Amino acid sequence: MGDRGSGDGAVGGAGMVGVVAAGTADVEVKVFQFRPQASDVAVGSVVTWVNRDEIEHTVTSGMPGAGAGRFDAALAGKGTTATVRFTEPGVYPYFCSRHQAMRGEVRVQ
Repeated sequence: MGDRGSGDGAVGGAGMVGVVAAGTADVEVKVFQFRPQASDVAVGSVVTWVNRDEIEHTVTSGMPGAGAGRFDAALAGKGTTATVRFTEPGVYPYFCSRHQAMRGEVRVQ
């Protein structure tokens, strides 16, 4: 449900672990990894991915070969961001469609 480019959208039913109350959580994209790899957040939280690499990555919901279609945002280069609000509990896996070994998940409680 996000939009390619800005990545700003809401998801319904949408290395370390961090837990936050409804609010914000940041994930760095650096050296072909999502950091933290798993984020635990409360319903209503906003997660922002920040590209620290010089190359393009994506934040694509689902798993390689089985995209979930909830969000798909391009991180065009260093300093670009994508933001998604998670409005329902669940586990939301995601990956980089350009580098499919890059994977992470958001766990919404």
